[in-house]
Amino acid sequence: MTQEATGQAVVAPFDGRVLDYWGQQVRPVRDGDEFYLEYLDRTSGQAFKRLPVERTVGSHRYQQYLTRHPDAGPGNFWRLPLLWHMEADRWIHVNAVFLGSDDQHFDSHLTMWNQNCIFCHNTGPRPGIQNMPELMAKGRRGEPVDFRYEPRYRSRVAELGIACEACHSPGETHAEANRNPIRRYALHLTGQADPTIVNPTRLDHRRSAAICGQCHAQRVPAERAMIRQWLETGPTFRAGDLLEDHVEPIRQDTPPADPTKPDQFRLRFWMDGTPRLSAYEYQGLTMSACFSEGQATCITCHSGHEGSPAGMITEVNRSTNEPCLACHESIGENVQAHTRHEPEGPGSLCYDCHMPRLAYGVMTIHRSHHIEIPAPAANRAGARPDACTNCHVDRSVAWAQQAMAELWPDVPAVDGLPTMPRLVLDLLTGDPVQRAIAARLAGETDHPDASRQFLVPFLLLTLEDRYPMLRWFAQHSLRKIAPGLTAGLEDWDFIAPREERAELIGILEQRWAATDKTGLDVPDGLPLDANLVPVEERVAALTALRANKEIEIGE
Repeated sequence: MTQEATGQAVVAPFDGRVLDYWGQQVRPVRDGDEFYLEYLDRTSGQAFKRLPVERTVGSHRYQQYLTRHPDAGPGNFWRLPLLWHMEADRWIHVNAVFLGSDDQHFDSHLTMWNQNCIFCHNTGPRPGIQNMPELMAKGRRGEPVDFRYEPRYRSRVAELGIACEACHSPGETHAEANRNPIRRYALHLTGQADPTIVNPTRLDHRRSAAICGQCHAQRVPAERAMIRQWLETGPTFRAGDLLEDHVEPIRQDTPPADPTKPDQFRLRFWMDGTPRLSAYEYQGLTMSACFSEGQATCITCHSGHEGSPAGMITEVNRSTNEPCLACHESIGENVQAHTRHEPEGPGSLCYDCHMPRLAYGVMTIHRSHHIEIPAPAANRAGARPDACTNCHVDRSVAWAQQAMAELWPDVPAVDGLPTMPRLVLDLLTGDPVQRAIAARLAGETDHPDASRQFLVPFLLLTLEDRYPMLRWFAQHSLRKIAPGLTAGLEDWDFIAPREERAELIGILEQRWAATDKTGLDVPDGLPLDANLVPVEERVAALTALRANKEIEIGE
């Protein structure tokens, strides 16, 4: 997760190609075993700044790069603004990754590793702030203190990256005790727990979940006075503790760290408190009855040592109901009686109904970890997606609620719900997270699907969205559902300047207008003309309802 920037660790091609984003040209170059980002003067093409890459962060989804600048404190590591995305096989500016709009400057997400990334991407972090008394004295005098730039650090970690002690607690005593082979055999033969080390599988569900929650719960110190301790010697939580004894997991009503940003934390959650960003999985889980009543914990589904490194979940747990049926045994006897869907189809996969995809993070949409019963009408009242229309992309919330009322007698019918397909409604009227989810789920299909092609005109509109990440999702989904229409889109750069993006969009719109739509199944009530081209006035009236919020992810 964190490595020194050796030739073995760096995955990006520092091959001298010039990248031009947010008004700045940058050239990644390699010199022997050393890597640099060169900042270029736009007029002369000459490098006016050359920053060495000293460490990497990430190795599964994308990789970020850290540098040091002596003028900003020789112990301070800074995140560089470009990262390498493995799946896309390309450089991407962090402005796009963190769900910002086009209205940013090149260094909008400049951040210091020592006071941010160090806490979750390493084992035993000790930030080692050196000038805290000076900064506190400055604050007491009423002088402004900029914690983004002014602190000076001499940081240490037990190990770079995530290692054994992050989940099993400090192991020195354990290693010393088990140098005795007689002790090892005695423990093995008797099956006794070893008190010198923490085993998450032997903990109660709250302490087990806390181990993951120390990182997968955006959080603040439990008491304000602990902030200085965090910045000097690191967090106090150790595996085996209760998390809330040490931290306060951020929730929608947590007071903002920056009083000038009253929505700083609130916008990271749906109106009902369900997290809508990744790195809040602990908050979602602890909201769930499966946790509070059934004692489910993270390792009910995930594994610390198995499965894809991107999720630490085995294929069995990812694609079957096995973890859920361990408790809900009676459902397993007749799954279709419970789900009212074909037993082998996606409608009978517990996760799709009870953990729908509605959280943005690391350039994809993740499952909610708030395990809940589908409730289309209530979800719409809370301005969030619902599980039914996540799958039935051609259907509305009104249809979903009515269908549930017909299938389950205890579900009420509700009048006055939107009748337009929810994905279209969210693409046109939603805030950035709603639009991102809709744009990504539009292409959630294993093969070209003509029944989804009514979404094409709305995804073409999304290619012009002011949020780059929404353009990325629209690009992905268009290529999945209409491959014959989208030639050229594979090389389209979603973060290039607008004038460079516009030409292909115009060509795609012309192709769509000329496409024979005979036999295409199109839901009623869409703001389209007879040729399935958007009606400008109707679309404008809907997009005027958008809340173009800047959602601060906190990374």
